[in-house]
This record gives sequence, C-alpha cells and structure tokens, in this order.
Amino acid sequence: MEHLFRRHFDIPHQILDVKVGYANGNSNVYSPSYESVCTGNTNCAETVLISYIPENITYGDLTNFFFHIHDPTTLNKQGPDNVGTQYRSGIYYTTPEQQQIASDLKRLVQEEWLPNDTVVTEIEPLLSFYDAEPYHQLYLEINENGYHCPSHYLRDTPGH
Repeated sequence: MEHLFRRHFDIPHQILDVKVGYANGNSNVYSPSYESVCTGNTNCAETVLISYIPENITYGDLTNFFFHIHDPTTLNKQGPDNVGTQYRSGIYYTTPEQQQIASDLKRLVQEEWLPNDTVVTEIEPLLSFYDAEPYHQLYLEINENGYHCPSHYLRDTPGH
C-alpha cells in the first residue's frame, strides 16, 4: 500500500513521508517484529503512517484514496494469501475531526458504493505505531519484482 500512496500523491508537496509499520497492538506489545505480528498474538495491524501537508492535501483525500486501493469488505484478509488480524482494514485517527471524516467516508462507501456488502474497516484512535523493519520500507521501490498484494490497486470506485 505504501507504494500506491507514494506514486499517487506528490512528494514532497503533498506527502512528506509514508512509513510502513504496526499499529494498535496489545498493550503489552512494544516494538513488535514482523515475525511476531504474523503470529497473530500481538493484535497489531499492518499499516502505513502518512505525514502530509494539510494546506496541500486533506485527510479526506488520503482516506478516500485508501478506500479506492483495497477491498474494505474482507475481514482480516487482503488478497488471496494475506489472512490474519494483522491484515484487517483499518483507519487510525489522531483527532476527533479525522474520526468524523473517516466515519463519514466509510458510511458513504457503504451506502453509495457497496450497499450489498458490509464495509468492515475499523475506525479507531491511533494508540501505538511502531516502524516496520527497514527491509519493509520502500519495499517495492527497492524490489521492483517483490511481492505485491493483488488486491491493492487503484479502483474507479471503492470496493472489490
């Protein structure tokens, strides 16, 4: 997902950085590793943390893009191979305004684009974020033929 944000938005005029990491794990989890996250015991979500310039791009723009690049109807799964709670669809906010924007967009996606499915994207406060290991950062820029989740691509409308 990191590469899609980097390719779609203007760096450094809109987005300053996109970091791959792990968010909102169990309260006793500190600096989780990829291996520990994959066990499912940490309850961490694999995420991206985006630093952006609010005068040039809005939180709503970023959140809307997120709904257009993955399937928000699959519970704990992204693509055919990525299964587990770490692959849940989630938006983690830091302000009440962000919570409202994300909730409004989720409702719009549900009502307008996916009325026959259930949008399972969780919208929760960001309680913790840990950078993923260096080899996960800029992964597809460094490894052009590396694994790319087939369900992560830009759609004309949110959904499948």
